[in-house]
Amino acid sequence: NVTMAATTARPCLSTTTDPGATTNAPSSTTSSSPSPNGSISASNSKLEEKLKEQKRKQRQEKILRRTIPILLTVPWFLGIVWTSLHPLLSVITGELKCRGQYIDENGLDVHRHRVESYPLERVEQPKLLRLLDSTTIKDESTTGMCNAIRSVRLPISPSVECLHHAATETIAFDVVRILPSMGPMIESTEAVVLVVGEQLGRTRQQNEGNDDNDKQKTGDWYGSSDLNASILHLIKKLGNKEDCPWLTKTVFIVSPATTATNEMSGNVTSSMNVDTTAPSLDSIVDAFITSYLGGSPNSHTAKHHVRPLPPDFTFPIIRSVLVLSDVVEATPLSSTNDSQRRTEVRILPQGVGGALPNLDLVFATFLSFQSHPVGDRFNPSQSIYYGDSDFRTHPFGRLIEEQVGQALKRVGNLIGLKETAVGQYAKDLAGLFGFVAGLVIGPRQPHASALNHGIDALTIEVRIPGDRVTPSSSIHPHYADLTRCVEHLLRSISNLHERLHHSIVQYTMPSPSKFISHGEYIYPAILVSLPMVVRAATLALRDLKRFQFLHTGFVLVSVCMTTIAISMWAIVTNKSRKAEECTSEWISYIVFFVSYILVVSVARQDTLISQKGAGTNKQPKQTHSNKNESRGSLRFIACLVGIYLHVPLLLANYSLGFPSSAFWSPLLASLVLPLSLQMLVSRNKLLLILSMVVKCLFLFATSPPVLLVPRIFHWYTPYILGVYTPLHLLLATLWLA
Repeated sequence: NVTMAATTARPCLSTTTDPGATTNAPSSTTSSSPSPNGSISASNSKLEEKLKEQKRKQRQEKILRRTIPILLTVPWFLGIVWTSLHPLLSVITGELKCRGQYIDENGLDVHRHRVESYPLERVEQPKLLRLLDSTTIKDESTTGMCNAIRSVRLPISPSVECLHHAATETIAFDVVRILPSMGPMIESTEAVVLVVGEQLGRTRQQNEGNDDNDKQKTGDWYGSSDLNASILHLIKKLGNKEDCPWLTKTVFIVSPATTATNEMSGNVTSSMNVDTTAPSLDSIVDAFITSYLGGSPNSHTAKHHVRPLPPDFTFPIIRSVLVLSDVVEATPLSSTNDSQRRTEVRILPQGVGGALPNLDLVFATFLSFQSHPVGDRFNPSQSIYYGDSDFRTHPFGRLIEEQVGQALKRVGNLIGLKETAVGQYAKDLAGLFGFVAGLVIGPRQPHASALNHGIDALTIEVRIPGDRVTPSSSIHPHYADLTRCVEHLLRSISNLHERLHHSIVQYTMPSPSKFISHGEYIYPAILVSLPMVVRAATLALRDLKRFQFLHTGFVLVSVCMTTIAISMWAIVTNKSRKAEECTSEWISYIVFFVSYILVVSVARQDTLISQKGAGTNKQPKQTHSNKNESRGSLRFIACLVGIYLHVPLLLANYSLGFPSSAFWSPLLASLVLPLSLQMLVSRNKLLLILSMVVKCLFLFATSPPVLLVPRIFHWYTPYILGVYTPLHLLLATLWLA
């Protein structure tokens, strides 16, 4: 018992005898190591923050997964729908209608004056002069405008000068100069050019039983055409200071003429028609502008030296060029379709490369047609505007309107819309498409050369059915009223002593009385191009973990080299296409096929080399991810190239940039399969073969020699060589590599 008590008493003594030790021990332990509760709470807070961050990233990823497909598709559709609604609404003005006609220049006032009507009967030539003409009828120079002015048929002022100018060996024209009788300046420093002629030769029906009338209708320049007869009356009126005291600008009137070679050919073959050898209006305008301004000639006169005009003819500055083209389509007398028997007037401002004249000139021309002649007696049937005529601003006529109208009327009948409203919308929409197509694919208008020199110009194309034949001594009322409208326009332009500058030069027109400005159509153009921006940003900021510089660099170099080679071949082909059209078409197929094979093989070979160089111990998933990285890098570059090529195109030539952006934006950005579907297609051989066949067929159908040349474009334009071809090669590498 004693020993047990001793053993039990020792620890008690130790605890009681040394209390400081017992109190200091716990304090030392707490200061040296943290408490377990504090460490657990800190670790839990870190885990909670990590979980919150993961959930936040998951929510962001979920939102991006839902938002990115919307941004890749919805803006494109909105841009297309917005563009189709241009004839119905204007966002800038906030009105449910397209913007109407207006003139921004204060001096260009077309409502201030009225012009007298022109005569509807020809003035007969005196018998003595008729006998003299009969002896010299073999000389083809007597059929020109200068001979008609020198004759005594109309009392034209001696101040009116006419010059026969042979610009080249094959192109000649007669030019009349009318100086203003009075004005604010001693010498007129500004000029307006009026080019008159027939764009397509035609044979008029002649009245039988009157040889004098037949000779008068087909002999000299005055009797050969109703338009020429009215223009000669215009020259007489402009040259008289009492009739036109308002004239303050020099007026040049140009008409095609036969050259010396054509005269010789006409003398050899008496049955040959002189009009068939006359040069086209396009070549006449090009030759006149080159002869007047000097400089390098255009495509029509590049092979010949252009002779300049005399210096006293070229001192005024040309401000405007108006081309009057008489194209009368012959229709059978038994035709019962009233739409084919109506006069059609086309006010065509389209130039080459998206060039357009000042909008004020277009509206001033159309408002001149709406003007009334002087006097209380007004016959609407003799007016070209109020006589139930068709006015358009595109060169495709009724065909495009009928096609668009039939399609929209079917949709309107299903929805239950009014037929009149649908018909007007279809006509305006067809006019918008025709205006855009005229800028992109042509045909080239005669005034295009003047626009290339910075001169405001347009073409007024008049089409009168061939069965509307008037007697030989009379002039068709629509030709007389057309000349009255031209004088009205000349008087309006004569009020302005400066170049048109206030209005806009980038626009589209659904009809001659409506327009869509650059500030209106640029918004849907941005929406259509937005998918390429979204795809490039998504690849750069989220999807691409590592950019494949070598793979992308090799592909870009191959695309650039093949594009340069195709461009050099196309330049040679464009010059000799007319001579060897069929042969060059087959050669184009071979050239493009070899180019695609070269680019795709470079892309596939570079992909295999990059995969082998990265290591041989890679898993299949890692190899597939590297392939996706290479494809994603190439898609990023393709979208970036598409953006940089289309932005300046949309700003400079919307008519070409918008269809191109609408075509390439979904192909490069939107039509991309998800990774799960790509894995499924790669595993299934049948799906892989079908997808490759579909891709190859699409690439073949959309290749430049199949889709564009010569079906849409007549030759390989800078757009095809600089925009379409490199993007098409990049698309081939994305789909086939």
